[in-house]
Amino acid sequence: MSIPKSILEQLENDSVEFQVIELPEALDKLNAERLLKEDVNQFVRAVALVEGEAVKVVALPYTSLLDMKVISTLKECEFRVLTLEKQNALFKGCHENTCPPIPNVCSAKMIIDSSVIEMPEIIIESGDPTCLLKLKQNQVKALYKDAETLAFAASQESIYAGREKKASNEDVDVSFTAIRLKQRVDETFDLPAMPEIAQDIMKLRVDPSADATKLAKIVSRDPSLAAQVVSWASSPYYGYQGKVDSVETAIARVLGFELVMNLALGISIGKSLKVPMDGPLGVREFWKQAIYSASLSEKLCRIMPIKQRPERGLIYLSGLLHNFGHLLLGHIFPPQFNLVNTTILANPHIAIEDIEFYVLGVTHEEIGAWLMTNWHMPDELIVAVQRHHQEEFWSKHAVYSNIVLVANRLLKRLGIGDAVDTNLPPSTMDLLSIDEDNAESALRDIELESETLDIMAKQLVA
Repeated sequence: MSIPKSILEQLENDSVEFQVIELPEALDKLNAERLLKEDVNQFVRAVALVEGEAVKVVALPYTSLLDMKVISTLKECEFRVLTLEKQNALFKGCHENTCPPIPNVCSAKMIIDSSVIEMPEIIIESGDPTCLLKLKQNQVKALYKDAETLAFAASQESIYAGREKKASNEDVDVSFTAIRLKQRVDETFDLPAMPEIAQDIMKLRVDPSADATKLAKIVSRDPSLAAQVVSWASSPYYGYQGKVDSVETAIARVLGFELVMNLALGISIGKSLKVPMDGPLGVREFWKQAIYSASLSEKLCRIMPIKQRPERGLIYLSGLLHNFGHLLLGHIFPPQFNLVNTTILANPHIAIEDIEFYVLGVTHEEIGAWLMTNWHMPDELIVAVQRHHQEEFWSKHAVYSNIVLVANRLLKRLGIGDAVDTNLPPSTMDLLSIDEDNAESALRDIELESETLDIMAKQLVA
């Protein structure tokens, strides 16, 4: 335990008494609930925000959501979340990735959510990730006596109230944004048409005479797509010893007709939308998760008993496009897309779909499924897009969403993707007839292949 000297001196100067809580492992924003258990309701977290050159540190209950729209409106500015690197420089003397909500330990002014002052006791970071500080209410008021107090946090009840009503089929106040999103998706003239190559691939899916030659002709019409198919077939990932000198060779001898058809379909659709490059929902993160999820989903498919296995190509496509709603949101509603991105950065421990519903009134699963339905994509893919975060879901095509759910939870163990929970639901594993040890073995294989997968993802971003 090594609480920074600057923290101890500041608490002493303010005559603030505290109790030290030692932790069995280092704290981060994603394991606080597991480490603190019922005490997590007392935990107060801090987030560093920036507007221009001005930095503010805001403090709020861990279980509440930092509403970026509200705080920006109250302060009449457009806040962004300070990068981790700059945050570490801000809290000099503190351990990396810690953000103690203690006034005067950094140059930034503090803003406290009004609910914090009313809490009987609070627990805060100490600047050392292996221990926390507990303060009683009178000490809290002494600590924050000079800090600005505003109401900018959304309570846990308000975050989930709308989704719980919707799940129980109660009347929900649908936001204007949600209505407009649905209208924009329904009004197909307001959206990009399905790319011509994607349309031709869809026709090829139902062509009884379809073969590698016909598919190669379609893929070759897009030089960048053709180059990616040949490059991927030539990579060590697929282990082909010969020379891949054409798209047709890549299809017939290495990747297979189904895989290339669905891969080309996914890439051509995904690249048809104009979306910001950066942010947790940006193009970079989308394609990285997409490639990893598609590859791991395919491996999980192979683990399943032969009689239960779904179509390999459609499983790959489901992994590739399950988060397509993020791209669609960025394309048709850039301001809302940016707001969701900044809210996710400010609340990394809250599930992305919960943040989306709080901000927009809909989730990326719903948005993506709307467009996939309008584009008459396969039902299997629509289910994967709409249900990939839903445990214990079963329907005719549930195997597709269930595999993607398992893949995403496994990938979160590597710090990839938008899953919050890393546990594999026993009921889902039973439905898929996949043993957890085998699933974890597939994840280890993905780790070994990460260099190749990263190259594939970067090619799609370029």
